[in-house]
Amino acid sequence: MKHYILPLIMLPFVVQGQTTEQDTIIVKELGEITVVSDTQRTSATKTVYIPTGNQKATASAGVSLLARMNIPQLNVNPIAETVKTADNQSVSFFINFHPATNEDVSGLNPSDVKRVEYLDFPIDPRFQRAQHVVNFITHSYTYGGYTKLSGKERLMIRSGEASVYSKFAYRRMEYDLMVSGDYDYNPHFGSVSDETYRLESGTIWRESGTETGRKHHRGFYSALRASWNKSENFTFRNLLSYRRINTPINHTHGYVNFTSLYPSETYHTESPSTNNSAGWNSELYSALGRGWSINGTFQAELTYNNTTSNYTTGTESIENLADEDSWFLRGSIQVNKSLSDKFSLFSNILSGGGRTNIDYAGTSNAVNRFRQSFTGITVGVALNYQKVSGSIDGGYAFESNYINGKTMDDRYPFTHINVQYAPNQKNSLSIWFQYATFSPDATMKNPNIIQQSELMYISGNPDLKCSRNTSANISYTWLPSNKWQLSAYATMFLIANRQIAVYTPDGPYGMMLKKYQNDGDYNHGQIGASLTGKFLDGRLSFSVSPRVLLYKTTGSNSISYYPFTASLNINYYLGKFFFNGYYDTGSSYVDGENAFLRKMPMSYSVSTGWASHGWNIQLSVVNLFQSSWKLSEDTLTTRWYDSNVTQFGSDFHRRISLTVTYTFNYGKKVSQYGELSGEKNISTSILH
Repeated sequence: MKHYILPLIMLPFVVQGQTTEQDTIIVKELGEITVVSDTQRTSATKTVYIPTGNQKATASAGVSLLARMNIPQLNVNPIAETVKTADNQSVSFFINFHPATNEDVSGLNPSDVKRVEYLDFPIDPRFQRAQHVVNFITHSYTYGGYTKLSGKERLMIRSGEASVYSKFAYRRMEYDLMVSGDYDYNPHFGSVSDETYRLESGTIWRESGTETGRKHHRGFYSALRASWNKSENFTFRNLLSYRRINTPINHTHGYVNFTSLYPSETYHTESPSTNNSAGWNSELYSALGRGWSINGTFQAELTYNNTTSNYTTGTESIENLADEDSWFLRGSIQVNKSLSDKFSLFSNILSGGGRTNIDYAGTSNAVNRFRQSFTGITVGVALNYQKVSGSIDGGYAFESNYINGKTMDDRYPFTHINVQYAPNQKNSLSIWFQYATFSPDATMKNPNIIQQSELMYISGNPDLKCSRNTSANISYTWLPSNKWQLSAYATMFLIANRQIAVYTPDGPYGMMLKKYQNDGDYNHGQIGASLTGKFLDGRLSFSVSPRVLLYKTTGSNSISYYPFTASLNINYYLGKFFFNGYYDTGSSYVDGENAFLRKMPMSYSVSTGWASHGWNIQLSVVNLFQSSWKLSEDTLTTRWYDSNVTQFGSDFHRRISLTVTYTFNYGKKVSQYGELSGEKNISTSILH
């Protein structure tokens, strides 16, 4: 906001020759005129939002900044610290056009953010053909650096995390170092289930429940990155990382009741695990001149996982030991040619492969050897007029899987079409369509049969085929003023011949077998909107997001389900203090992989905090009146097997969260491009 005092200036008449009579001049002074600039604007390529001083000063990281900005195209959950599009699509984070993960964004210093850009299917090659993008644009830096210390403790559920991030820039290089750790000591871990097994020998009802459960999880992440990014025409970055996830305690104790064949008894499980991963990520972008540019990425990862699973009852013991080691390589290169300021061509080649070895011991002894390779080729054209932009591309993918001496190949086409129309800076309409393929992972194709309980065996399927999927979306954004913002949408998502777990009485000894199959279709739609209002010069803001979900599936588990959900987010600023309230009615969905219907509790929080001189302290009370440890209720109904499972954990239990962040600078400002990422999960192909 800028203020100008504009006096009325009268110039005297100038005449040629002698002035014979003095003019009478009346001077009037105008009052102060306040010029208010728009804090948001939309176009055919992107929507831009400018955070206010209050929003930046009170946010501790990138996600909390997005929650305070109440961007209508985004669905931000400040409790779970997740960000998705309004219609629940995944979002790709970028910082100054560089890819960033959730941990990159959590290390961001909000006071350095100049603006936030939201883009659907951006045509800029630096976004690497990402579909939905949030791009943080930060201030430029010359030399020096900063260090950010942050910690979060969740009282009443015994979990927390801490990190140290440091950046230093000198001349044309930037160096980033990050070390972070987290822990979760969950004393209420387990489930209660009612299962029906329709076996050839007869129908058996099995009831089990956890009476005591405890899980201790500890994670560690470290990374070092070197970047050459002092030119808009050339950037080159390399990242080395190591992460470890250790679960030394993971045990439950409870009861098992049967209607026949087996006596009622108690059970005990032990499932400790360790996961280690080392990675290398490289990124290159170069503008070659005459409309040519090239960008590429390279990723390499080594993983070692060790899992122990021991299920013991009074009469039976099932023990599965699994050692997994794997490596994976992935690279892509895209060449772009601008024909004019309106048209450009691009072509992309993506290729990769890896190998996974899994050795099972214990009750089920087996050896698995996986090899996977894939290559995809894409060509497309992008257009960018003043009011219309978009792109269309098509490609073909080649995939080969080797599993224990058997090789399976698959080839499939894919395409993406998107168009954005913006008649002015206050209105925009977006339409996109895509046809793609879901490829089964190594877990789904694992051919071994592993015993899971007294009546259940699990297995993958080497003959599993890819599933074709079609999705489409239409959305409208309206930004009438700084006070009001609106986004409305309708989306459709269809999977043909989906890959799901199918239950049949074909397991060893006439027991139930859970095996992945191509079975039925998965149809999902969504209709919703998000409205944002800002009052009291932006000190008070709210956003409300109602939506209707549409599910209809066929095959082994046919479900028709149409839930309504809504969320509300409110922010208020008072000097250096800030307040937030959040409410979500609870979510439910039909799972596409395991075919169950999942319902989760509502969640709500009230937060207050203070920010000044690099310090940011926030206290949150989450789900104050929810003493239950219930996570979800899962319902599955099939021809041969039914189950109702209630999962328990700490996610929706009441708690108090204390977050403290301190950031200090040294030297002059540096260019805070994407900060280091610390993934909290390590991929695994072990059956469990």
